[in-house]
Amino acid sequence: MRLKDIVLIVAVASLLLSSGCIWQEEKKVVDSDGDGWDDEHELIAGTDPNKTDTDGDKYWDPLDADPLDPDIPVPRVTPTPVETVVPPSRPTPTVTPNATHAFEITYPADGDSVPRLINVKGHGGVPGSKVRIHVCTEDEGDRLRPSVGYVDENGNWEVKDVELWDVTGYVLGEEAVIYTMMVVSQTGETIIRPSENVTVYRV
Repeated sequence: MRLKDIVLIVAVASLLLSSGCIWQEEKKVVDSDGDGWDDEHELIAGTDPNKTDTDGDKYWDPLDADPLDPDIPVPRVTPTPVETVVPPSRPTPTVTPNATHAFEITYPADGDSVPRLINVKGHGGVPGSKVRIHVCTEDEGDRLRPSVGYVDENGNWEVKDVELWDVTGYVLGEEAVIYTMMVVSQTGETIIRPSENVTVYRV
């Protein structure tokens, strides 16, 4: 057989293989816990293919410096006041004699780990008054989120789908400070009442 014929046969076989005409076994990748490491990788690393966080330190296995040691990375410490984002000065609330209700965020709790989009719930305020959510992060400073809620007749309120962090980038443990402003418009005056700060972390 001539060299020219051999080259032609190899070229045709390569073409058929790349086009799928010649069957080749396809390797199936399985990621049981959906953490980004397939089961084969998990077995090699010694991690549990059915747990996103094998050592239980709140860091997913692919994001953990040592996914088998709960002390690595060092557990997150609540920031000191120096590290905490301080919101800019808020409008001074107008004090009225009937402003007896406490106005507070009841969910999430201070120190919680939460996803990017959350529902913020609270209690207190004048029924029908408007509640606006403010979020402070190191990158953005203080921003009013477009979501608005209203105080019901029992003093409860909820603001849905509040975006705490930008869509792009994923920083585990990133901090956000949330507070709410209740706005009550009455004849001749507007009452603005702030809640206490709640600090949360990105999960």
